[in-house]
Amino acid sequence: MEVDDSGPPQSLGQAWQPEPQPQQYLDPNRKLLDLVFIQDCTGSQGSYIASATKNIEEIYSAIHQSERLVSQDDLRIGLIAFRDHPPQDHTYVTRNFGFSSDPKQVQEHLKSLYAAGGGDGPEAVTAALGEALEMDWRPTASKMVVLIADAPPHGIGEYGDGFSDGSPDGRDPLQIVRQMAQRGITLYATDFYQAITGITSGLMLPLTTANLLAHAIIGSVLENLDMERLIREVGQAVAQRILGGQESVDDVARELHEKLLLRNESTKKLVVENIYRESEEAKHNVQVWQNSPDLATARPQLKKVRGPRFTDKYLMAAGSRRSGYSPYGPALPSRPRASLGSAAEAVAAARPAASSLATPPSSPPTAATSPTSRKPLTDFAAFGSPTKGGVFGTAVQGNTNPGLFGRPSPFAGIRDRSAPAGLFDEDDEDNSAESGNQRIELRQGSISFDQAKRIALQSAWRGMS
Repeated sequence: MEVDDSGPPQSLGQAWQPEPQPQQYLDPNRKLLDLVFIQDCTGSQGSYIASATKNIEEIYSAIHQSERLVSQDDLRIGLIAFRDHPPQDHTYVTRNFGFSSDPKQVQEHLKSLYAAGGGDGPEAVTAALGEALEMDWRPTASKMVVLIADAPPHGIGEYGDGFSDGSPDGRDPLQIVRQMAQRGITLYATDFYQAITGITSGLMLPLTTANLLAHAIIGSVLENLDMERLIREVGQAVAQRILGGQESVDDVARELHEKLLLRNESTKKLVVENIYRESEEAKHNVQVWQNSPDLATARPQLKKVRGPRFTDKYLMAAGSRRSGYSPYGPALPSRPRASLGSAAEAVAAARPAASSLATPPSSPPTAATSPTSRKPLTDFAAFGSPTKGGVFGTAVQGNTNPGLFGRPSPFAGIRDRSAPAGLFDEDDEDNSAESGNQRIELRQGSISFDQAKRIALQSAWRGMS
């Protein structure tokens, strides 16, 4: 496998050890972010590569300003490009550019990419995820992977898959993302990726146009940093409750949610209008993928998803009634190989679909929507909040994080005019409900139950490492 012309990556079978880090990066109180973009560079991705290239400096600046990072090195951006394995594609499988704190350098790396090739529908997604897993992540940094792609990995049952048994390098995406979860790496991606983002407690945000890419990246980063702040406060206690006490994720998340609401915890939340129709078969497949140790175990249990996979609003906006890619799983838009301007791909971000882990107890399917089953806080005396609002017996961490640039909602209906020039200069119609196009918003408000569940899930995974 070609990896940036520098030889093969580390084997996933090797014992993982973090790279030695400068002393300033080991300070647990310093806010650091390591952010990796995995970019599909096959024929349908030209508009997304162009959007990332155009907006990378504004993305970097917006994150730095909003999170009040101290130095340029506090935010590192990594880039991994991928296409497919031979004989489907003979250019490269993956290209790993490593981390950089210089947005101009990352922009130059992006400028070197172009969309071409790709053979069958699936691509070398698994190889790219494996590359991301083995990057030199800083131990005290918040860790995020944003996957920008419109095709699934090999081996999930798509018709015409040239590698139907899975990635030819022998790696399995379900195993890789569980390793990511244990190392505190949050993945943001789409479709089949609803299952694997759920494993890492990330979110799924399917986009209809590359014009929304920068908004989705910034919003998902800022929301995830709020989640990371709370995980660092309560994660150890939460993990002990789930892994040691054998309590369900939902029960612990529900109590955590109530305690955070009692202290008026406010978080950012990225909201993207969904473009997919709900399907029992698709929900079933997500559960199968999340609960299976590998793709070989999952494939025989998958169900065919029939009929259109997209909402009428999306189909009208896309000018097409095509139903997507796979008879087995959540469908993706068709991938025109001759065009660089497809407006029907997706990019990463975030909503866990289930609370199952390999070891922690799973939550009942209906628990998340059963407010009547909530226990009063007085029943949890051992974990009662001190007067100053600590959670699960931990010290209070004040929520001093402002909204993006001091505003509660810089996206969509409430646009932030103080944002860096160029970042939010797309036509207002791009996010307008009246135009029939997809809406995307970053909201600031009370923490949601879904966010509390993500904190519980990620804490449990990290507790298993």
